[in-house]
Amino acid sequence: MELIKKLEEAGLSNKESEVYIALLKNSPISGGNLAKLLNMDRTHTYNILRNLINKGLASHIIKEKKTLFQTTSPKNLLNQIQKREQIIKSIIPDLSSLEKEKPKRSIVSILEGKSGLRTTARMLLESKTKEIMVYGGTGKSYDALEYELPHIAKKTGLLKMKGRIITSEELRKHPFTKLPNFKVKYIEELTPSSTMIFGDKVSINVFEEKLFVIIIENKFVVDSYKKYFEYLWKVSKD
Repeated sequence: MELIKKLEEAGLSNKESEVYIALLKNSPISGGNLAKLLNMDRTHTYNILRNLINKGLASHIIKEKKTLFQTTSPKNLLNQIQKREQIIKSIIPDLSSLEKEKPKRSIVSILEGKSGLRTTARMLLESKTKEIMVYGGTGKSYDALEYELPHIAKKTGLLKMKGRIITSEELRKHPFTKLPNFKVKYIEELTPSSTMIFGDKVSINVFEEKLFVIIIENKFVVDSYKKYFEYLWKVSKD
């Protein structure tokens, strides 16, 4: 189930992921036998196999007058990501020009799940801010994107971004308190949410049953949060 979930995040549908994993384990195999193995409709199975072939993730061979299906190298999963990346890069200038046509106003956005955290991280890196301020740091963002955030944190260093974090005494040994380009101070309380101030934005990460991020783009709000952060920084402990 974990592999299926990760394949979905990589761009395959749930059924494509299921068929792909079964094919990895059992190829070469006929479409009919694969359908029986998965207890899946035969026609639907063949449609999914055709999708995987079109994506370069499967192929077929003829053996003893039978068509058998097999996987190609799992590295071909990268081809789909690179293709989507190229398409997205090609349309970003046009989309950005449309965005610039809108009158500048205060914006509040709500982003959900891990994808919301990834979007927030992209906003942070694109902001080119010189200082990042975080208070109520929970470490949960770091845990949710445990494989990605260390690389994102490294990029902040390469972009010469520096930061200050205010978090709970309970988290003194958490990995996010060891980032080389961040100074850390501590308070007694452990809050259920964390707030990050960067550029012209404030992001509030809320960790309930479902993770979501509130993004506020408003100069007055940003300045207010900065003043509050500076107050907390003065009264926090090293």
